[in-house]
Amino acid sequence: MSMRDDIRRELMPRLKADFQWKTDKGSWLRRGKCPDCGAYEVYTNAESPWMLKCNRQEKCGWEETVRDRYPEIFDTWSNRYQKTRENPHAAADAYLTDARKLNLMGMREAYTQEWFQDQKRGIGSATVRFPLPGGSWWERLIDQPGRFEKKANFAYGKSYKGQAWQRPDVSIEDMANAESIWIAEGIFNAWALEQAGQRAVSAMSCNNYPEEFLKQLRGYIATSDKPTRSPRLVFAYDGGGAGTSASRAHVKLAIDQGWKATAAQPCGEDDTGKILDWNDLLGLERLTAEHRGEYLWFGKVLLAANAQEKAFLIWEKHRWNSFHFTFGNRTYWCAIDVAVVQEKIEEYRKSCTRKLDDIDPNAEAEIRAKASREALMVEEIANCAFRVLYRQRDEATDETKFFLNISFPSGKRPSVKGDFTAAQLRKASNFEDRLFAFGGVWTGSAHQLTRILQQQTPDLPDVRPLGFTGYCRDAQAYVFGQYAVAGGRVYKPNDNEFFQIGKQALKLGTSERLLDIDYDPDQLDTSWLPDLWTAYGAKGITCLTFYFASLFAEQVRGEMKSFPFLEMHGLPGTGKTTLIEFLWKLLGRENYEGFDPAKATPAAMARNLGKVGNLPVVLIEGDRREEASHARKFEWEELKTAYNGRTVRSRGVKNGGMETFEPPFRGAVVIEQNEPVNASRAVLERIMSLGFDMANFTNETKAAAERLEQWPVEKISGFIVHAARREQDIMGRFRQAFAQYEGELLALPAIRTNRLAKTHGQLLAFLDAIRAVVPLSDQQQAETARFIVQMASDRQLAVNSEDPIVSLFWERFDYLEENEDPKAATGHINHHRRWEEGLIAVRLNEMEARCAEKRLQLPSHTEMIRALKTSKARRFIEQATVNSRNDIGSVRCWIFHDPSRATAKKS
Repeated sequence: MSMRDDIRRELMPRLKADFQWKTDKGSWLRRGKCPDCGAYEVYTNAESPWMLKCNRQEKCGWEETVRDRYPEIFDTWSNRYQKTRENPHAAADAYLTDARKLNLMGMREAYTQEWFQDQKRGIGSATVRFPLPGGSWWERLIDQPGRFEKKANFAYGKSYKGQAWQRPDVSIEDMANAESIWIAEGIFNAWALEQAGQRAVSAMSCNNYPEEFLKQLRGYIATSDKPTRSPRLVFAYDGGGAGTSASRAHVKLAIDQGWKATAAQPCGEDDTGKILDWNDLLGLERLTAEHRGEYLWFGKVLLAANAQEKAFLIWEKHRWNSFHFTFGNRTYWCAIDVAVVQEKIEEYRKSCTRKLDDIDPNAEAEIRAKASREALMVEEIANCAFRVLYRQRDEATDETKFFLNISFPSGKRPSVKGDFTAAQLRKASNFEDRLFAFGGVWTGSAHQLTRILQQQTPDLPDVRPLGFTGYCRDAQAYVFGQYAVAGGRVYKPNDNEFFQIGKQALKLGTSERLLDIDYDPDQLDTSWLPDLWTAYGAKGITCLTFYFASLFAEQVRGEMKSFPFLEMHGLPGTGKTTLIEFLWKLLGRENYEGFDPAKATPAAMARNLGKVGNLPVVLIEGDRREEASHARKFEWEELKTAYNGRTVRSRGVKNGGMETFEPPFRGAVVIEQNEPVNASRAVLERIMSLGFDMANFTNETKAAAERLEQWPVEKISGFIVHAARREQDIMGRFRQAFAQYEGELLALPAIRTNRLAKTHGQLLAFLDAIRAVVPLSDQQQAETARFIVQMASDRQLAVNSEDPIVSLFWERFDYLEENEDPKAATGHINHHRRWEEGLIAVRLNEMEARCAEKRLQLPSHTEMIRALKTSKARRFIEQATVNSRNDIGSVRCWIFHDPSRATAKKS
């Protein structure tokens, strides 16, 4: 079947980029790079590239449909193919041929293109609708069906019970003359089987036994010229618990009604991984007569009455001497005593020789089968069924875990997923203990466990656990917990609870779920914007912009090597907490403000800084003046490396080696406290600061702030996903705007520091970019931009000015020094001998004592310790022991450098 030109045009550049074809001429694309084995052996048809296959069938065998690899191309149809008068079913036709690979010949009258509208959410989709016997209909949504609760609908209030859908060009006589009729669940599955040359009908659901259809078929046969005909019914429901249970029940019911009946399954009951249906297998070109024979065998195994019967069927096909299998969600081991079978055969042959009879091959085969049944020894080795799902490998900590799905006999308890270490899998006693923790009992041997694992573990997916929530720069993907976003596409976790993003398998490696997101791809509620503007004005939009910018912090650091901090300071009651908690709701985090670094241990501090990527880390009340139990362990200087995305704290790796774990800082720092940060110039230049006060507080602003508080997180938390989806557009806008704004800021006379121009320029650029998501008015943007420019100017003054505590200290120091005898041998407040180099060495306790003698006020000892490290005019160097010029030996002092003194001496 050919592929539509527009689909192919969109597909080919992606195929070229992903597979790097070495040969791309002629009717085949060849020697593409295999995503599994890495060899250049992938090939596909150049004109109709439906199927991608690796040519190393024995060593690799990778294959994938383009529909599975690029679902976004095959996800929206009514926009791409508009209805016309000539073809009102254009989108439906395209969907069936290009997404489902179905041939429309003879089927044009079997369906129509309709429209489904979700009234509650105000979103809709084109549908492919099929009329059903009995007056009902079934329709499949074809425009991004993942947005809706259900991908398909039946006519409301109309029943299809007992009915079966069949192609309109297939008559009841055709059905009666068929050797077998496969009864599938979905219409597309029945259509696919018919296209493959097998008579088939759709029951529409595995819960619908097609009683009326079978009555009609039986009635026709009874009145025909061949009343003894009886097509074999093959119940070919989907894999999985519901389909397999219904297959057993319906086969039994059909046999009770006098039909010849069996089952077919697209995979073995013990198989795992992606469960394919018949339509999937049509696209994979695995629905030939030979393949269908294999699926009938799977169905026969499914219908086995007991474990002994299932064991015989498996042995009969594969002739293994020993093997494991599951039955009724219990694990069994089967072994055959070949000597017993051979003994029976030899007895038969000897009896024929004695009687001078010829050996009958059919009789010998019958004896062999009977003897084999008797020689099979089946024992239960676990009261549950288990399968290894995937391997989780954390390179940073050198830890590997294996995740198993554990199923229990029907009705006992639900299945569970659990993690096992390598040691717990490799040693039977450890495995027995770990399995028992989940309610399973293992009674098998070490050899049996090894054999089971040999079969289950060769092709396990490797899943990378992320030790943080948010953006991973290596994977170029956001992982939030419920959702992941990469390349503008939103992903949900698969049945094994990890995200398959192209070749990458990712999951959160922590049980802590920071975010609870309710995402609607078609709706983003920003009706809170007027209240945010009323309550906080330009300050509120500035903070919103920084929270928005934090979602792209890693991308910015990757290009510009830095990302700024934001400080929100002001007296209690000025609305800081209300604003921050609302902004957190936009990101899916409720009832959270931040954490106090002064109350955190070093380990807790490191974990809070490292647990997010492209999300804010809010430090609250970080520089309170009072002493706290851990205050001495946190200094603002520690955050300087976070500005560039480097590690803030490191720890040793517990592996017997010398390795250390030094995770980079991936988030964005927000500082919320009552007073501005008091730190060195280097730290202050990294911080964009804005103050909150009660100046514009009115009843109107109070009411608006209260309305912001009432917003439920489920209404607005989708903001984070909508923003992440537009990553490419937002970063494009940011890059374009940043160069302009940085240049404009540097051109201002008030701003003389490159770093301040860079940090505030980045914020201004994101103010432009946020309009891709939030509908800011031109006035709101202009006022906020002016406010940010003023922030930069004010910050330049703050960076240049001295802390009042420091200024008072040096004022007192200069007074004491001016009133001492410079020629005296002792009594100098400056202990440093090398005074000609502009160095000052002062003892704080001595300074305090002398000021007390002269009744000169000084700040408290604690305040001076914090503030003096930020001294600008006389730069703090270190605390060290010096040989005092006062001839009192070595004393421990605070040492500063005063360039004016050194200059004065030289002159």
